[in-house]
Amino acid sequence: MPVLRRAFSLAARVFGRPADPKSQVIVLPPTHAPSRGTVALSYLIDCFDGEHATHYHTNRWECHAIARALTDAGFRVEAVDFNNHLYRPPVDCVLVFDIHSNLERFAPMVSAGTKKLLHATGAHWLFQNRAELARLEALRLRRGATLPPRRQVPPSRGIEVADLATTTGNRFTIETFAFARKPIHRIPLSSTYTQDWPGEKNFSALRTRFLWFGSHGLVHKGLDLVLEAFVQTPELQLTIAGPVSSEPDFMETYRRELALPNVRLLDWVDTGSPAFRTLLAEHGAIVYPSCSEGGGGSAITCMHGGLIPIVTREASVDTEDFGVELREASVAAIVESVRRVAAFSPTEFATRSRATWEFARRQHTRENFDRTFRSFISEVLQVPAPRQANLPA
Repeated sequence: MPVLRRAFSLAARVFGRPADPKSQVIVLPPTHAPSRGTVALSYLIDCFDGEHATHYHTNRWECHAIARALTDAGFRVEAVDFNNHLYRPPVDCVLVFDIHSNLERFAPMVSAGTKKLLHATGAHWLFQNRAELARLEALRLRRGATLPPRRQVPPSRGIEVADLATTTGNRFTIETFAFARKPIHRIPLSSTYTQDWPGEKNFSALRTRFLWFGSHGLVHKGLDLVLEAFVQTPELQLTIAGPVSSEPDFMETYRRELALPNVRLLDWVDTGSPAFRTLLAEHGAIVYPSCSEGGGGSAITCMHGGLIPIVTREASVDTEDFGVELREASVAAIVESVRRVAAFSPTEFATRSRATWEFARRQHTRENFDRTFRSFISEVLQVPAPRQANLPA
């Protein structure tokens, strides 16, 4: 276990290990004395125990990196799970940092000089909840089937209470919080893995091979629209990699589409596995028409393999001049876009694929997340920028 992780794990014992891990407080000392004060970090705690993999989701590594940047800047960190509704931050905290609904509870407990920061890992709760329900209503009207929402989040006044905010998403995510008129800084989403440039791809063949890769909440992530689109494009191939079997009502609703000759259904594929690298090698583009994201990690992970993104604006993924942003979240728009991409010449396809990979390697890496966050901390807390050391594994 790396020294940093061992130190963080040992620090967890300061407050003991209560029966409910969600109520645990982990105390992380500053890297260098003396302390500049305390930061309350309401995010995750399992990333500090040395046992939970930080490659499973970007949030685990990012939380770990945030804590490391703060301790390197000279702050003592008290880390709690964002679902810990009992923790009380020290009155004289320099900063309280939260990802959702703890911030409004913390506000009356701390001094007037304490900065309050919301770290938005998703779109505003009201936008997200309404967007998912709208997708489910549209499905009901198209298919005569009602499926339950799976990505609803509880209400929160975090952005109203915050002095400022950060987000892992792009302009779309920022705009869902703009009503509060608070400064919002982008810390670009990291990626669990990077990939070498796949220079030997047969781009002529890959133009017709598309991937949908996502997690639970299949309607939220747009798989229903993608399946209906590929009914109309039998000349194109679709591979689905995600926990489809965990939503049997969706499987029943789309039983016929899932059995189409041009559709291949896989389960979730670990992004660090050889099987995932094979998926990247066998496909040319990812189709990800999500209705609400704080940085579409599924698409970004695939962009590291050179897969051209075909996404909704709400997927919160930059497409610049290499990808395709859907004109709307509809079956017709997906059909139009996948056929357009399939019609690219091999040269144009290769050029866009390379530009996709280069953008992901420039923007969405652990190094860039860490560098950007450290610069942000220096500016906001008015301390020298903590030097970027070896990143936690």
